[in-house]
Amino acid sequence: MKRADLIRLDGLARNPAAPESVLLRILTGAQGPVRGSVFERDEVPAAVCDVAVSHPDREVRGYLAVGAGAAGAQRARLAADPDPWVRRRVAAGPEVHGRWRQADPLPDEVCAALARDEDRRVRARLGMYVPVPDEVWALLLADPEAEVRESALYHWRGAPVAAVRPFLDDPDPAVRRAAAHVAGVVVGSPAEILEQVAAAESGRQRQQTAAGAVLGGELADRLYATGDEDVREGLAFNTGLPDRLVAVLASDASPAVRLAVSLRPELTEARRAAIDWSLGSEDRVHPPAWVGQSLTDPVLMRACAESAHPGMRRFAAYSPHLPGDLVARLAADEDFVVRMLLCENHPAAPGDLLLETLLASPFITRFDQLGRPQFPRAGLARFAESEDPGARLLVARDPDAPAELIERLSHDPSPGVRGVMARDARLPAGRLLELLHEPETVGAAAEGPALPLTAMESILAAAGIP
Repeated sequence: MKRADLIRLDGLARNPAAPESVLLRILTGAQGPVRGSVFERDEVPAAVCDVAVSHPDREVRGYLAVGAGAAGAQRARLAADPDPWVRRRVAAGPEVHGRWRQADPLPDEVCAALARDEDRRVRARLGMYVPVPDEVWALLLADPEAEVRESALYHWRGAPVAAVRPFLDDPDPAVRRAAAHVAGVVVGSPAEILEQVAAAESGRQRQQTAAGAVLGGELADRLYATGDEDVREGLAFNTGLPDRLVAVLASDASPAVRLAVSLRPELTEARRAAIDWSLGSEDRVHPPAWVGQSLTDPVLMRACAESAHPGMRRFAAYSPHLPGDLVARLAADEDFVVRMLLCENHPAAPGDLLLETLLASPFITRFDQLGRPQFPRAGLARFAESEDPGARLLVARDPDAPAELIERLSHDPSPGVRGVMARDARLPAGRLLELLHEPETVGAAAEGPALPLTAMESILAAAGIP
């Protein structure tokens, strides 16, 4: 099969207008991963799932198990599959990219059953990509197999620190490392911590070790005495640093160290302002461990959001739990990174801000917000003449964009724009068939809802599917 034929077949499997009969022919007549694309559609017909559940080829059952477009109840039908390989895929769930895209979760009772599966690798994969209830995480953390406990620690997003800390003393070293990573701490005796710093292969590793070290006894002084700038920056982020060293580092010769000190959560605004720090709109600050552990703390998050320090406001923007008044405040923030982080993290980020941020962002992740229900649609046809291809492709989201405009943009110099127009139902079928034979748009055109049934049959025939 020619590569172009395979790409067209993959696109056809995702085409929202492809009839059930076409999808079943792909599922039963094709070979390899293209069959999995049938389950990546926005909607997967029940009849297609019925065939997959009872298919003798475990690969086909496995594609349903991780199909991002398949309902959780459909994937759950494979939770009792006789092949543990299939059950592992069910437990892990679909790997869906994009913060606001999420596959339909499995029913709670199915998650609980998988947490008790006889195959430890099934239990270890549970919840890797889809959420499971907290009580199921508790089951996994109590599992007798270290592999399962370790995996649960890494994959329980937003796990309470109180649930993680007991595993710092787990009998298995891999579990202890996982707990330390999640809790943002580095365990060990002072001599071991100093040895880790000395053996670190990069400044970033030295910084992380100093930032997470449990600073008992004279360890803070001994780390400071190394004279290493990265170590001092890590100490400045360490919430256990004695106040006397906080004062010393606040006037450190290094701008990076002074900035880190200025971002300590316990500082008053007056004390923060007294530090000579600098943070530009293009400077990035990785949030220290305390930020992730405090996103549900309303008092601390309010203090961060109302701070005069843009770095603290950026930390607040990581929280999806901010109340409406703080969302409005950060949506109008003068710092672009604050506004961008709010869009990336808060479910109620204003739609006009989502659009504004997409247009201004230089990052590839700027399109992650397109699936949000509040992302504007009306009036997007105004971007048809934009110099930014990322803005021009928004035209297809405007329900009032005329078919003539969609057709004109299907000739755009940008392959990405042409591909988006190919997937638009308003594109005339004649133009869609032309795109079906252009190398850069064959896959997108095969996804086009306006694709005639005769063209679908031709794609199947070229792929050798009866």
